[in-house]
Amino acid sequence: MSNYYISFLKFSLGLLLCLGHQIVWSQAIITEVVPEEITVLGRQSWDTGLIDAPVKVEVLNKEYFEQQQYQDLSQGISDIPGVSTANTARRSGSKSALIQGFGENSVLVMIDGTPISQNSSFGFDLSQISTSDIEKVEVIKGGASALYGSQAMGGVINIVTKRPQKKTKVDLDISSAQATSGESGFSRNLQLNSSGHFSSIGSKLSLSYRDQDSFDLDPKTIGKEGVGFEKIHGSLYLEKKWREINLFTNYILLKGKTTSQSSRPYSSSAFGPSINETDTTTQNFKLGLETKLGPGSLRGVLNYETTEDIVNLNDNPNTPFNETLKDTRFEAKRFDLIYKDIKVANHDLTLGILVKEDEVNQETTTQAVEQIIVKTQDIDQKRIRSYEGYLQDTYFYGNFELSPGVRYQYDDNFGSYAAPKVNISHYTDWQSLSFKSWLTVGTGFRTPSVKERFFTLDHTSVANYIVIGNDQLEPEESVSIQLGEEIKFSNDFTIHTNFFLNKVSNLIDTVERETGTSSRLFTYDNFDEVISRGVEVGMKSQVSSRLSAKLNYTYNETINQKTNNLLANRPLHVGLFSLNYDVAKRWNFQSLSRFFGSKYIDNENQKTSPQYSVVDLRASYQWSKKLKIYSSLNNAFNTTRVPIQDTVVPVIDDRPTLGRQIFIGLKMEVL
Repeated sequence: MSNYYISFLKFSLGLLLCLGHQIVWSQAIITEVVPEEITVLGRQSWDTGLIDAPVKVEVLNKEYFEQQQYQDLSQGISDIPGVSTANTARRSGSKSALIQGFGENSVLVMIDGTPISQNSSFGFDLSQISTSDIEKVEVIKGGASALYGSQAMGGVINIVTKRPQKKTKVDLDISSAQATSGESGFSRNLQLNSSGHFSSIGSKLSLSYRDQDSFDLDPKTIGKEGVGFEKIHGSLYLEKKWREINLFTNYILLKGKTTSQSSRPYSSSAFGPSINETDTTTQNFKLGLETKLGPGSLRGVLNYETTEDIVNLNDNPNTPFNETLKDTRFEAKRFDLIYKDIKVANHDLTLGILVKEDEVNQETTTQAVEQIIVKTQDIDQKRIRSYEGYLQDTYFYGNFELSPGVRYQYDDNFGSYAAPKVNISHYTDWQSLSFKSWLTVGTGFRTPSVKERFFTLDHTSVANYIVIGNDQLEPEESVSIQLGEEIKFSNDFTIHTNFFLNKVSNLIDTVERETGTSSRLFTYDNFDEVISRGVEVGMKSQVSSRLSAKLNYTYNETINQKTNNLLANRPLHVGLFSLNYDVAKRWNFQSLSRFFGSKYIDNENQKTSPQYSVVDLRASYQWSKKLKIYSSLNNAFNTTRVPIQDTVVPVIDDRPTLGRQIFIGLKMEVL
């Protein structure tokens, strides 16, 4: 039987397991169903962070993350059609966002409307963000809004955090998981949230600690499939209202350490272990105010962020020293000023300015023998400054909402660029049906990142290749089109379709250079033109008062127009089906099945990673008003990649490294 039919059989069986809930518990007591997903067209408040986003915004709320038992953002973001995560080969265990064929540098990740800097060697790691402090997550796909900068060419992910409550409240969430196959893989999770008001100051403290032991599918080999990690996510938010002014400050700490083990040749006939460790600490400080001013509302934010990224590459554990240690330090300074809700006739205007500066320093320490230490300054105080301004209008004409806008950008190295955008939405009802239609056309402009211009990565000792930056890169330019329709029936049944086309000129990607030696050299270069196109379809239904269902499917192809090849690491087909079933007043059961199509793992379209499906089964019990117990069987059919072998040329397989896993936890209200 072919792999395709095996994967399809598993996916189908997952659906049957979902549907079985209705048969087994058909006599259950009626309970209220918590809404899982929200689609918004139109205006947003300050609290959302997606200020005045007059475009299609898809939202996952805190109830959804809790219901699905997700521990970090990467586990839930791919539940939105057209959005997925990509494993980052350059950083084991990390997951970056992929929206409609755009990834890493083209997806803007924000916390409460303020961007978080990317890592030095890949895009922002979504697994670093704990779900404990998430109020909701909002996603805009494509370059639809003028309110977000060049990095939002592919889309925007905004994480809205929780706000201080009037009544003092303390929540504690403890969980752990254990793989049922392979070796080790035990994980632990601790989440603590405290919120309240002290005197006239509102405060919120959030802390999450997560760790996982490394695991191995085949103990007979040296390499291990799963990384060991330790991740800390902390946040302290304070706010003070004084007359018409709201003053606030926020401190965010993101600290992650991962350790992976591969094998490398020690001699012509023997292999030995190679250890790769990363230790990253990001601290983000924010100070801002919000107030009514004349006909609108004003918001000003000062933001300062530091990131230290220490990478221990290709270390031989048999030596007392680190062979290659790379230390990268970032500083990001930013000032945003936004003036919104400016009423002029039947128009609603938003305008803003942004000033930012990024600085990076990088040093590499190498040792071949214990007595000789060589330090190399790879990057010495390289700075990128930019100045941006934007204007967006929103007005209604009958059943139409029109939102034209433009964003102006000036970069020290690449000069000026203006990116116009427009969104048109239409709302109408016919008998028992409600229709929402949208068309967005947006242009984008993205200058090369610090990584693409300056960063170096030496992997000669383990994989015989080097990646270096290219300071001769040209900016990317894009045109993004989204065309969609959503139909809601009177019986809580909704279907939607969204067609998208993204065209990028001068796309920046890695290429291999000729060296004349056995070593391989990669750098970044501009591709003439790349097109990402596809369709997203979905269905949401409240089948009964106890049972709700969701089905998503995305087809996406990203093509290099010059070679007519598909870009690597982008599956053509992705599907999701989930059922949520409430039993009695306290029990909840869920089943979620995902299907991932095969994908090319090289830009020459010669090698593929196989398709696969994963089924998760979940249950929770509300013991009391202040105590909830939950458990799940993740990857129920134990779908895993081929175990890593001790070879010079690694086999790339993007199927799960962690097989079947038993997960259990409890959440309690301490105060």
